[in-house]
Amino acid sequence: MPFVKPISGHTKLGAAQRYLEREGRALARDFLNIDAPMAGIGEDGLPEHRDYDWSSIMDETREKLGNDSPFKGRKARTYKHYVFSPDPRDSISLSELRSVTMSWARENFGDYEVAVVYHDDNEHRIPHAHVVVNNTNLATGRRLQDPDPRALKRSAQRIAREHSLSFYEDKPRDPETGVIPDSEAYARRNAHIVERDRIARGEYSWVGDIRARVDVAKGIAKSPEDFQQALREMGVNVRESASRKGDWVYSLAGTPSRQVTGSKLGASYTRREVTGWLRSPARRAPGPVTVRNVREVAAGAIEVKVLRELVALSEAVSVVSRGGFRSLSAMDSAASRSTSTGCTTPPRLPGGRVRSPSSSTVRTTRR
Repeated sequence: MPFVKPISGHTKLGAAQRYLEREGRALARDFLNIDAPMAGIGEDGLPEHRDYDWSSIMDETREKLGNDSPFKGRKARTYKHYVFSPDPRDSISLSELRSVTMSWARENFGDYEVAVVYHDDNEHRIPHAHVVVNNTNLATGRRLQDPDPRALKRSAQRIAREHSLSFYEDKPRDPETGVIPDSEAYARRNAHIVERDRIARGEYSWVGDIRARVDVAKGIAKSPEDFQQALREMGVNVRESASRKGDWVYSLAGTPSRQVTGSKLGASYTRREVTGWLRSPARRAPGPVTVRNVREVAAGAIEVKVLRELVALSEAVSVVSRGGFRSLSAMDSAASRSTSTGCTTPPRLPGGRVRSPSSSTVRTTRR
């Protein structure tokens, strides 16, 4: 069973990053809501990242929103640091740990900037993860409230079970009746988790549908105008929000009543954030050959009937965009490294694109 140990931080994050990455001790790094540059795809099919000053990004986010200042006379808690340790009896590999850890981070801190650094510097060289969560909610701008430690641990145990690892049962029960709370009430409080589980089971979620199509458009667009055009090609209308400055409203063309603001999809889906991302000099936009081929895939996204396939497509395009692949051969090379590790034949996506079920590796099949 995984063990989760929380630690509170009250300073800038530079010292924490230096400690976690000093002397080359970091085995790998993963990021959530931080556009860290990729160096490519590793032999295990997972992303490798270049050296990146993620601590300064987190510090800047807090400072801009005033979340570095003392709160009610107390020194600000600037971040939470969780040590995520697997059960030694599971003999977990680094790639398995990365998958489990990122599933846990997305579920519990989906609206926060998260950096994960992996070590094996303990007595028995067992890989474990250091999960650093910035104190600012990107959707609301508010400070991170201390999550229920027991809820975080329950989440870790359930995800471990889903990955066929050892776990223990710890279901919440009513203190008076001993009965597990009504699942409908749980669903209302945890809508983002319910949506994710629907997608995992192959059920349809129109919010997840829109989010996936927006992800594809972000990955292939050359400009904010091109982004909106790509969305129209995939059956999504977009307009400025009348009530939220700097935000967009997305809707499905066939059913305009199904509409959602960018901030509801996540902080990185607002007009301000998308436009800033597309115009950012740090963005490694894919080369013209890659853009043309990926756009052919995107144009067929409207024909996708299974939401899981559309989500897989959006993840694939994200890797192309963030990885900065300049040619099809570079993409093929990354994919071959994944398949050479013994992965089974990956499912085919619309437009001839292929994705490994165990990673975000993508490949274009020439016809």
